[in-house]
Amino acid sequence: MAPYGPLSQFPAGSRVRIEQLCECARARGRLCAMGLVPGTVVEVCSGCGGPCYLKVRGTRLTLGHGLAGNILARAVDPESDRFIAA
Repeated sequence: MAPYGPLSQFPAGSRVRIEQLCECARARGRLCAMGLVPGTVVEVCSGCGGPCYLKVRGTRLTLGHGLAGNILARAVDPESDRFIAA
């Protein structure tokens, strides 16, 4: 598993912490409105090649592969939500 990289590259079942959002102000605003802000821990349900399905704050979201590829995230330990060492 990649410890740091685009959200779209993490396999299903990964828990990641969002580190940085895309540069586009409009897309960033939409992501923030959905609860996807830096520091948020999300679970990747499906991704790697198609739409990215996420569990975040008790709900499920779907992001297109392109948008998910512009969100940088870091893998966290599923039990403690601490970063996984590289």
